[in-house]
Amino acid sequence: MNIVIITSDSLRHRYFKLRFGVSSSIKVLRTYVETTSLEEVNYYKYNSSDDLSDIHYKTRHNTERDFFLDSITYIPDKTNSIYIKKGAINEDRIIKDIESLRPDLIITYGCSIIKPKLIKLFKNKIINVHLGISPYYFGSGTNYHALVNQEFQFFGYTIMYMDEGIDTGKIIHQSRADLFPFDNPHQIGNRLIRKMVNDFIRLIENFELIQEKINNTSYKGKTYRRRDANLDTMKRLYSNFDNGAVINYLNKRVQIESSYPLVTQDFLSELA
Repeated sequence: MNIVIITSDSLRHRYFKLRFGVSSSIKVLRTYVETTSLEEVNYYKYNSSDDLSDIHYKTRHNTERDFFLDSITYIPDKTNSIYIKKGAINEDRIIKDIESLRPDLIITYGCSIIKPKLIKLFKNKIINVHLGISPYYFGSGTNYHALVNQEFQFFGYTIMYMDEGIDTGKIIHQSRADLFPFDNPHQIGNRLIRKMVNDFIRLIENFELIQEKINNTSYKGKTYRRRDANLDTMKRLYSNFDNGAVINYLNKRVQIESSYPLVTQDFLSELA
C-alpha cells in the first residue's frame, strides 16, 4: 500500500508518522508536515506565575514526552518528510506534487482543514483520524470536552473517509479509550493515541478486509470550537478528576457504553 501522510509536528504527530514509516507492508511516499518550528522536546518546568491553562498545556507536553520521545528517538525516519507552513497543503504546487506521487491512500492526522479541491481529486482515498467519537461529538477538542462533561463514553477516536464537512465522513472504525483508576486526562489521551496508531496501521495493512458499516444512532451530537477550551472548562475538568470521575465511570462503564454504539471492524480484534 503506497500512502501519503499529512500531519503536524507535535510529539504525538511525529510518533504517528514514524510508526507508519516502519510498517513492512506500507510504503510512505511522502509526508507533509505542517510546522512553523519543531516543538520543544525537553520537559517544561513550572514556575509560580503559571496559571491553570499554562499548567494544563505544559503537563500535556511533558506527558507526551513520557509516552512518545523514546519512539521518536529510536525509530528510523522512513517517511520522506517535507516541512510546509500551516495551510500550505491546499496550495496548487503541493496538490500537483501529491498527484504526481499517485498514492493509493492519503492519511491525515492533526493537519489543517483540507479544502474541496484535494478532496475531490482523491475522493474516497483520504482517510482522517478524528480524536473524538462521531457522531456524538464534533469539532475541536472533543475528547477534552467529553472529560469536562464526564461523558467518558465519548472519549476515543474515529477513523473515517474525509469529505467536505467537519468530522462527517463515512466512518471506518472507532474505539474508546482504555481507562484505569487514578488516570489523569493526559495519560488517558496519550494512551489512546498509541492505541489509535496501532489500529490505524493495521487497518491500512489489511485494507481489503474493511467492511462498510453504519451507525444508526439517533443521538444528536455536540459541536465544540477552539474557544470552548477555556479556563472555566479546565477548572471543571480538574474538579472532575479530583472528585473521582474515572472510578465513578468505571463502576458503570458497561451499562453506559451499551447505549452508544460504535462502528468497528471485527478483524482488528482478531489480529490483536
